[in-house]
Amino acid sequence: MKKLGMSAPWLALALGMVGGIAGGCDTGADTLVAPPDTAEVASTPDTSGADSGVPDATADASDGSSKPDTAGTCPGAPGCVCLADKDCPGSACLATESGRRCASPCMQGNNCQTGYLCQSVAASDAKTYKLCVRRFVKLCDPCTQSLTCKTQTEPTSHCVSVGGDKGAGGYFCASECTTVSDCPDGYLCASTAMADSSAPSNHCIPTDNKCVCSKLAQEDGLKTTCFTSAKDDKGAVIGICNGARMCSKDGLQGCSAPMPALETCNGSDDDCDGKTDETVDCDDKDACTDDKCGGAQGCQHLGVGKKCDDGNGCTADTCDPKLGCQHTALTTPCSDGDACTSGDACSNNKCVGAASSCDDNNVCTTDSCDKKTGCAHLANTLACDDGNACSLGDVCAASVCTGPTTKACDDGNGCTSDGCDLAKGCTTANDDSLACNDGSACTASDACKTGSCVGTSIDCDDKNACTIDSCDPTSGCKHLDASGASCSDGNACTLGDLCQGSVCLPGAATTCDDSNPCTTDTCDKQSAFCSHIKFADTSPCDDGSVCTLSDVCTAGACAGSPITCDDKNPCTQDFCAPQTGCDSTVLTGTACDDKQECTGDGVCKTGLCSSGTPLSNGTACSGGKTCSAGKCQ
Repeated sequence: MKKLGMSAPWLALALGMVGGIAGGCDTGADTLVAPPDTAEVASTPDTSGADSGVPDATADASDGSSKPDTAGTCPGAPGCVCLADKDCPGSACLATESGRRCASPCMQGNNCQTGYLCQSVAASDAKTYKLCVRRFVKLCDPCTQSLTCKTQTEPTSHCVSVGGDKGAGGYFCASECTTVSDCPDGYLCASTAMADSSAPSNHCIPTDNKCVCSKLAQEDGLKTTCFTSAKDDKGAVIGICNGARMCSKDGLQGCSAPMPALETCNGSDDDCDGKTDETVDCDDKDACTDDKCGGAQGCQHLGVGKKCDDGNGCTADTCDPKLGCQHTALTTPCSDGDACTSGDACSNNKCVGAASSCDDNNVCTTDSCDKKTGCAHLANTLACDDGNACSLGDVCAASVCTGPTTKACDDGNGCTSDGCDLAKGCTTANDDSLACNDGSACTASDACKTGSCVGTSIDCDDKNACTIDSCDPTSGCKHLDASGASCSDGNACTLGDLCQGSVCLPGAATTCDDSNPCTTDTCDKQSAFCSHIKFADTSPCDDGSVCTLSDVCTAGACAGSPITCDDKNPCTQDFCAPQTGCDSTVLTGTACDDKQECTGDGVCKTGLCSSGTPLSNGTACSGGKTCSAGKCQ
């Protein structure tokens, strides 16, 4: 490297000059630390004034200034160690490759030693001094961006890759150059990539492509980014791992980035792509194990075990190490758990039974089959058709379709003539030649068209169910509060929602009562689906029939023990009505016992047993007697 021919104190002072651009160094913020050659900088200040970057202070000054009476002494003199401008009266504390030093003043004629420039520096005492500033003060400093490399003497320095490795070994400060003469000894002028620019340019870089940390760089703990990369046996890039290189007391440390490697099951990001164990193959080639990567625990191989059980009673479940789970179809009898099927047996891996038909061909009953209790036919109140086209409001009641109202076929339309046909219902005859008025001032150009009086209407719907949208013939659309009107609050389990103050308020809760005393009934707010949870068996209940006693729940149904309704009359048919209790019907013409020894069976007449045909006279009867004329005498 080119020797600059000056002592350490003056060199230090010149290097520290860079911080003067920002208004002095008393803040300690100046980081101009990397030297072109640290071997020429002494660690202890030379206070003799030799090699200070200015002419010998004991010689006659060319500008007529007088010689100083005594040599400078530390602290405070040029070349002395300092921490801030206040430590250097009449000067400034500037960074050097050997540390921060008090700068040496210089004359107007730039009488600094070779390698220094005489420049104006604003110190923290609000004064500006002419001081010798060292060139190349940041050369080879570790860096991450070009802004930190610029100095007062080298404003075009940048953060570059000195080794041609695209930043793998880090980035370092380098001064721009045109030829090698622009660089110090030991440096070349070569094109190199910059950390914060895609376009390379010429900079001064070490001939051995290596930078070291100066003493001040070590003190400031400067660092730079770095990375490592690796390829697999086919030349494909495995990954790039980022790290840093630090300046420590032992110099520039190596790159902290690990070497990328192919991913293995270890819970680590081996290829530095931000993912862990993402390409690991833990397959042990045994189809009867469940293979997965367990991170730091490595590959895990768990037995399939119950996982081969497909929950199908119509298959035999096994596991083959090569083929995996096997499910062999069975043809054995089974139960599908459905009361709506019979003759259940396994077929094609399924338990299949013949479906029961519960259709009673009555539109006014809802036919269903409960998988536990079987067919049910519940009366409904659905709309239906009673076969009369002129009846109105046909609806199911007590399992029968009835139409209680006769249709009014007057459609109030001045463009039609109306009538009713029993088979076809209301009839109309259109007359589009008629003039008409639809009675609304909110329509225009009213005319009969295909049997309707049609005008161009105004849409006044504000999409709010709780406002009454209307069109006033004079003022147009109105949206009045519809308090008391029906609406929907979005809860399917409320009924009779009403508007209040233009807002829909919830109404009474939906009743999900299935009239079954053996269920608890609830409603789903989203679907309005009623759930009916069965009571436990033997729970007390009331089946609503006076013909049973001791009612209890069994499988969700309420039932009791039937009562006896025998009235001891052989000429009545006894039964029990669920609502009224025991009752009977009179038998006529049925044989009965007339309770007479000397007659045959009697015949029921109007509920009474008449005497039978007398037995032959002389027939033995009780008491040692005989029958005579139908009597025991």
